Amino acid sequence: MKFMMKNLIIVGNGTYAKMMKKYIDMTLFGQVLSYVADKEFIYETELDGINVISFEELFERFSEKEITLIMGIGYTQMSNLRKKIFERCKERGYRFENYIHPTAIIAPDAKIGEGNNILETVIIEAGVSIGNGNLFYGGVIIGHDSSVGDYNTFSVKAVTAGFVTIKNNCFLGVASAVKNDIIINDYSMIGAMACGYKDMAEYSVVVPARSEVLQHKKSTDCHL
Repeated sequence: MKFMMKNLIIVGNGTYAKMMKKYIDMTLFGQVLSYVADKEFIYETELDGINVISFEELFERFSEKEITLIMGIGYTQMSNLRKKIFERCKERGYRFENYIHPTAIIAPDAKIGEGNNILETVIIEAGVSIGNGNLFYGGVIIGHDSSVGDYNTFSVKAVTAGFVTIKNNCFLGVASAVKNDIIINDYSMIGAMACGYKDMAEYSVVVPARSEVLQHKKSTDCHL
């Protein structure tokens, strides 16, 4: 029986979109036919040997039954651009794939929407629910019985404990952590290596303690 690869179009034509093309090729996830972007943001008509087309051309040339879309838009504008384009494509009847790297571990009872990108060694524990259009970079862990809304970004090695609620359009920086039973409301940002240790209101920003170079101190003075 002949193996049929999925026909995919990557939404976006920037750095993140090109990264997703590499993941798709490396893992034989499907065949990328083209990138798609708004006309005013198409500066090159070809990237990585494939065409970059406008949304108008996408809607004219490809029916929603022929192709599926891969989210290729990063966290610009706290992911508002990702949300806007996801909703525009859904209104036209197109479906987004969940890209799941083969090294990711996802509990059998986890519920996942569409248009999520789950990269290498991500762990989604038991009882987790995930909405649409979320980006999970390598090494992320989502603790058991947690809820993730839509259009969130989890940077490399971001971690949540159990029973955490992450609402919509949030950003968790590299190696950030969220304590158990915490609610992170819309458009919150947790900086790299910072900790969400209590509930966060909309548009909150949390930064880590400062890392300082100790003056007049040598590494050999420290008792390790």
